[in-house]
Formats: sequence, structure tokens, C-alpha cells
Amino acid sequence: MAQVPPVLLPSPDERGLATADPVSLVAAVGRAWDLFGDLVDTVDLDAVARGRGLLAREVVIPLGAWPDNRPIAVLVEEARRGLVGDHDQSGLVDEVRERHKDEPDDAIRAAVRRQREELDEFVASPAYDECAALPVASMLGTLPLLTFLHAATYPLATSALDLEQCGAVAPDELLDSGLLGLVDTIGCLAGRQGLTASLVARTSTTVVGTGAHEGAWRTSELDQAVADAGPSLAGTTRLLLDVTAGRADVPGALARRELTFHDVTGLLRLAPIVEQVPGIPGRAALVGAIRAATAIASLGKLLPFGRKDS
Repeated sequence: MAQVPPVLLPSPDERGLATADPVSLVAAVGRAWDLFGDLVDTVDLDAVARGRGLLAREVVIPLGAWPDNRPIAVLVEEARRGLVGDHDQSGLVDEVRERHKDEPDDAIRAAVRRQREELDEFVASPAYDECAALPVASMLGTLPLLTFLHAATYPLATSALDLEQCGAVAPDELLDSGLLGLVDTIGCLAGRQGLTASLVARTSTTVVGTGAHEGAWRTSELDQAVADAGPSLAGTTRLLLDVTAGRADVPGALARRELTFHDVTGLLRLAPIVEQVPGIPGRAALVGAIRAATAIASLGKLLPFGRKDS
């Protein structure tokens, strides 16, 4: 029977970082939006970003707080009404990108800044205590609202890396925040499906892990000295983000030992997430380290606010 390392074994009522320290979590999400806003201010929005030829503005626009881009007020209302399940995030990204493609640069930058403002307004309102833990629909299926908002740090980080081709410099703090958002979301999905599994991401600057058991999950930043906290993948933060965003040459990184895995069998316990999350085809035959990396990459591409390249 699969086991979760004690350091990541959740108590029955744990729901990741949203229950461990919600005050710090909200502050970290706000800080990520600030860092991304600062980065966008330095970017030539008409330059071509890394990826499939999108302009910088096409990367940034779907991340802005436009009235038609499912703002937090809409999420709160949906949570109150009990609207859960699957949300067509890809379709929304296309629509928002098309509607706002001709916006002036200042308007695009201001829309990104408004995300932080709307987060602060939500946290200061009575709706926060009422709705932060309520479930909402997402492209990954049902997630607690605060976990959904935390998950946005991941596409902020991966988009920041894509925008470096346009003159940006992605700050390490934002990249670490995005990796933590990804790991916490994976823990949530594992908990939702009743898996007993864990995952640790190791980099030179941070070690973050998540463990799920009987519907609960714990996400923690771990001490670098923790020798064995279960199944893990290791590399630079940039590389791990690029792997999950489909930007990395995984076989090459493995061959060069830039990317390493520990306990691939344990990593593959997360395969049911990939098989059952909306929008990902079934992959019951997942085997080997590269397939495990592919599984985690597929999750990354579907996180809330996620980028759609085509």
C-alpha cells in the first residue's frame, strides 16, 4: 500500500496551504501579482514571446482583470451558488485575447495591476470568510476558491519565463512562488480523487512537497536537509517550470542529469489525476521517468489562468 512521508501526511481537515496559513498564502499570491506587474512594465508588448509566436501582449492579456475575464467577484458569486465542475478556461482565454487585442499598452498593464487590487478587495470583504474555502469550477474541475487563486501563481511564473524573450527578467521569487502554486494544486487534485500519494520538487533555492491521503492534502516548504520525503523530481526552478509548461527537452535534461527523479513508481501514483482531469486524454500506460514528467506537464498546462498558445 502506498504511503505518504510523515512530513507530508495530512490531517483529515487539511486542505493544503489554504488551511495551513491562509494569511501568508494570500500575501504570497498578492506578491506574485505585484512581481508580474513590475515585469510587464518592462516588456515590449509587441515583441514575440517564447513559444508559438505569440506577441507579448497576447501572453499578458488573458492574465488581466478584465470585466469579461471571470473576475473574483464572479468567482465569489459562483461559489455562493454552488456552481462547480469543469470550466472552459481555454475558450475564455481565446475570447479575452481576441476582445482586448487592440487595447493600448497602458490598459493592458493596468489590467494586470487590477488583479492585485481585486484580490485585496476580496480579502477585506465579508465574502472572504464566507467563500474562501467554498468550491468553484475550474479547468481542472472543482477546486476550493483560495486554492484556485493560489494556482494562478504558476502561469504567472511560466509566462514570465516566456516574456524574457521580450526584455523581461523573471525574478526568482516569482518562479519559486509559481512552483509552489503548481505543487499545491497537484496535492489538491490528488486529494480530490482520494489518492494516497506524494510529490516533492527540489531546486537549489527551494524544496516544496505535497502529500494526499483520504481526501486531504498537505503542502509544505521543506528544509533542504530533508534527505528523503518520498517521490521527487529535482532541477533548477526554471527547468521544472519549463518541464511542466512543455518548454523543456525532457530526454536531453535527463541525459545531462539536469533533471533527476527519485522513486518513479511513487510518482506514477499521480497518474490517475492525468487520466481523469478534464481535457487530458487517458494515459493508463504511463511508465518510466519521462512519462511521469509528461503527466505533471499536462497538469501544468491546465491550471487556472493558464496560457493557451494556439
